[in-house]
Formats: sequence, C-alpha cells, structure tokens
Amino acid sequence: MTNWNVLRAAGIGSYVMLFLSVAWGLVSTTTPFGKWISKPSSTLVHQFMSTCGLFLLGVHVGALLIDGYMPFGFADLFVPMSSTYRPVAVTLGIVAMYALVVVIVASWLRKPIGTTWWRRTHLLAIPTFTLSLLHGVLAGTDSARSVMWWTYVGSGLVIVFLVVVRALTIGLRPERKALPAHARPAAEPATPAQVAEA
Repeated sequence: MTNWNVLRAAGIGSYVMLFLSVAWGLVSTTTPFGKWISKPSSTLVHQFMSTCGLFLLGVHVGALLIDGYMPFGFADLFVPMSSTYRPVAVTLGIVAMYALVVVIVASWLRKPIGTTWWRRTHLLAIPTFTLSLLHGVLAGTDSARSVMWWTYVGSGLVIVFLVVVRALTIGLRPERKALPAHARPAAEPATPAQVAEA
C-alpha cells in the first residue's frame, strides 16, 4: 500500500471514528436511547472511538508530511491559511484537528479539570464534526466518489437527527438500565468508628 493510499485511508477512517464517537455520545445521553445503555460501558466505547480517531488523524497528518506526490510542509498542516492547496478546506481540517485534541484531552483529564470544564470542552464536539465533514468534502480527493459522497451525507443527516432529538428532549434525562444484583459492587463493611457514630 502506497503512502498516498495510507493517508487517504487514515483520513477517512479518522472521520468515520469521529462520527461514531459523536453519534454514540449523543445516543447514550439522550432520551429515549440512553436508558438502554449502561454508563460505564458507554464511556469506554465513546473514549475508544475518539482515541482511535485521534490516532488515525495522526497517521493522516504524518503521511501528508512525507508524501512525495503532494508535499505539505509543517506550516501547511498546522498553521491556518498557510497551504497553497485548497487553503480554506485545509484550514477547516486544521481547526477541527485542534478542537478534537482539546475535546479528547479534556476527556482523559476529566477528573483533574472537573465536570464543568469537561462539559464546556465537549460543546466543541458537534462543531468539530461539522468542520471535519466540510474538510473531507472540500479537500478530500475521494469526495467525488459516490460512496464517499453518501458517507458524508448519511453521517451528517444522522448527527442532525440526533441533535434535533436531543434538543426536543433536553429536559429529560435517560434512566440508565440497572445492573443485575450479581454485577453490583459489594458494599464495604462499616468500620468500628462508623458503628460507634451510628
């Protein structure tokens, strides 16, 4: 597989994983879908998808840096409006890349930074997906292929649908599916001090 094929596959793969991560995040936290999904499992799946997307993004950018057919410099891929190849489209990808890094790093550091800042950074998820979609359509060499065109249209419509459902049910919180008794963690025995206080 040539470097050109690697960077294309990695770029498409990164977009698909980002789509799945955003869609899963919306589904798992929106009524009526979320009540069928346990929170611990949902979080693990969500983080796995986003981390895979970030890894594939790194492969995509790295392959572009060493590609001989269409060479990109460091500034072209990290400084907005520096690329001579479709500068607006590439800039959309650069901004999406930075936003994705912020969202994922904030997820990894959720406990240290606190829930408030974690929620604030997660507001970037939908804009990040939108920028990635536009970048793929405008900069991707495979955008003219019908399979990719429908991939972008289909994924975009799914996210729009989920956002609308989320907006209509914003005041409702999904009731999580309860864990069976044998799967629940056993309660720790009370200490002598706690017994005395009681």
